[in-house]
Parts: sequence; C-alpha cells; structure tokens
Amino acid sequence: MSKIVVDSIQKSGGVAMTFPIADGAAGDVMKTDGAGTMSFETIQDNIVPADTDLIIGSVVSNSARQNVYSTGEWTSSGPWTTYYHSWQDANSIVQGWNMFMGDGYPNGTSQSMHVNDGENAMTRTKEYSHGKRIGNQNKDYFYYDNSTGAYSGVTWRCIPVRNTTDSDITRTFNAYLSSYDASYGGCSIFYYTPTYSSGTNYANATGGGWTSIFSGGSNTPSASHGGSVTIPAGQTILLFTNSIHQYSTTYRFKDSNMPYGLDTFFGTGVICDLRMLETLASARIADATQTSGLPWKIYPHCATIYGDR
Repeated sequence: MSKIVVDSIQKSGGVAMTFPIADGAAGDVMKTDGAGTMSFETIQDNIVPADTDLIIGSVVSNSARQNVYSTGEWTSSGPWTTYYHSWQDANSIVQGWNMFMGDGYPNGTSQSMHVNDGENAMTRTKEYSHGKRIGNQNKDYFYYDNSTGAYSGVTWRCIPVRNTTDSDITRTFNAYLSSYDASYGGCSIFYYTPTYSSGTNYANATGGGWTSIFSGGSNTPSASHGGSVTIPAGQTILLFTNSIHQYSTTYRFKDSNMPYGLDTFFGTGVICDLRMLETLASARIADATQTSGLPWKIYPHCATIYGDR
C-alpha cells in the first residue's frame, strides 16, 4: 500500500502550513511558530520558569552547631580541617561549598555531615525575594551549644546570577551579615566563575575560580558589606553570602544574611538563573570528597537536567 507524503497544506484563510521534511525523535511533539511553519520539539520533563527578572531566588543551608573546633558536637575541626566562616582560605571554601551542598563529607559513610544539624536548620532550601531584599535579618536561633565567641553556627546562601548580554557587566552587590570576628567567626561575600573547554555552555565547564567581595567582620548581629561583582558575558556565576550566628544571650543567637538593593543589581541584562537555582537545590556531585567539592560540575549537571545554554 502506498503512502501519501504531505509537505504543506492550505489552511482556512489562505495561509500555507509547512511541515518538517524529516521525522523528529521518539516522543517529540509538533509545534507551530504561529506563522504556518511546523516543527518537532522534545518535551522537557523538568520544566523551570522562563528567564525573567520578576523572580529572584536563592538556595540556603546552615549549621546550628559549633562547627570549628571539637568543643562542639562535631568530632573534628570541620569536615576536613580548620574552617573559617569568612572563607579566607581555599580549604575553607571547599568545606563551605560542600556543607552548602548538604554534606561536608560527601564521600563519607559514618562521618558527621556537618550541616542540617539543628532543630531549625536548613539544607538547600529555596528562598525568594518579595521586593528589593531576600533572606533574613536578626533571625533568632536557640540551641544548647552556648558558644559566646566565634564558633557558633553558620548560614550559606547562594544566588545564581546570569548575564544575558554579549558584554561583561559589573554591578554593586550589598548584604547585611552577622559575624563575630574577621576569621573563625567572620562573614563573607564570594562568587564562583566557571571556566570552559570551549565556548560558555554549561556542558563545557571544566573548572572555575572564586572571587572575594568581602571577608572579615566584627562582633555584630548585622552589618552591611558589599562590593563589585563582574558577571561575564553570557555566563552564570554563583554568588554567596556567608554569615555566622552571633551570640546574643544564653543559648540564643542572631543571624543576618540579607542581600538588599536587588532592584539595582538585577535587571537590564542581569537575571537570576532559574535553571541553575533548581540544580543547586537538588543535584548531587557524586565524586565530590571532603577535600574537593568540584563546584564546576554543577554546570554540566544543569545542562543534563534542564537543558544546555
């Protein structure tokens, strides 16, 4: 039996509808461009909202235990070595990234995870802005590790920031952060910029580097810190605000981790990368270790789960 091949048909109103010559992949659906041209498209199983500056989100994790020395409920000085909340050294950045991702010892079996270890703790929780700010200021914590110094809990917040233009963009970023001192109990603002084997597609990321915007602090429940952030053309960076839970009174601590002025930081070519936001909240890096977090791998994971760009 012969078959009929139709390249185009005339729809009502006299506009021709043109069909694709080749078949699509299994499971594809046919779509129109609204002008009579039909094409096949793969259905995305994992749908995220379209890029828009109407949504600004972050992913947050924290620890409510004394997470520097063995005087707390951890059995060692962090998941690997001495941990500075202020991310003043490369070892602290690795540990901080791993703890933010939900497990400071990601290759462990019985070791402490060093995160999500308090009654009100969070692990990769999504939080969104309502207006010009996001996060918390003077948030009240109650826990029995009654540290009066620099060794209380810590909060890590990450905002994935994307430049949709063909030119680098530099913006001023500010946040209110709590801290105790400039090192163990310090606060910080850092961002991660990936490097690629070629181009700037998520899938081609092979490494990256960290840039410090602020690192330090003093004994305060809330202070404003900030600086310049450069988002390379057509790329997504991971912008972190890290704060300590500052001792307030017996068993009570205050935590401020509140980026503000988001109306001037975002917009006109700069958006929150919602694909990356979902990836940060859920994807795992299977070969990460306590001494190597491999943050660049979140980019090809994003490409696999939500589509490359």
